[in-house]
Amino acid sequence: MSCHTSTDNLPILSYKVDDTGQKKFYTITYDGFTNQLGETFSTEHTKSNIYIANFFFTRCPSICPPMRNELISIAEEFSEEPDFMMISHTIDPEHDSVSVLKAYGEATDIPESKWQFLRASEDKTKQQAELYMTNFKPHEDGSDFYHSSFVALVDKQQHIRGFYNILVPEDVERLKNDIQILLN
Repeated sequence: MSCHTSTDNLPILSYKVDDTGQKKFYTITYDGFTNQLGETFSTEHTKSNIYIANFFFTRCPSICPPMRNELISIAEEFSEEPDFMMISHTIDPEHDSVSVLKAYGEATDIPESKWQFLRASEDKTKQQAELYMTNFKPHEDGSDFYHSSFVALVDKQQHIRGFYNILVPEDVERLKNDIQILLN
């Protein structure tokens, strides 16, 4: 998979199969989200950008810290690319206020223009997770959340072009390669 030479080799994965067995493609859209600066975040912010998206929460004691380290590395590698950004959706909006997300984002040293930390209602976040073909739920004791270590790569037309386990080095390399393909 690391030998892609064109976007034709990256499938469009944002589709559902209807009752007749036909693929129904959809785009990733945003409505009802706020970023770490307290500003409204909408689909307009993603147009003309290639981006990776993930789900996390700032108090995560398990997979989020190593995920964050990999995402910082990717952000640094593509920092000079004007058409690349990253979006992280909190799954804990009760705790992850705008000010908490702002502090979390500032600690990465990545500019807000390159990495958006988003919050919305739990229902809206679950709907967004469904668009990204993932989900999350609280642990039975309420101390943590079950969630994925995968990120999605989205093209300029708002289509998902790949899923990558950010904790697997081979997937991270494949992601970087595929970002470059979409940027070219």
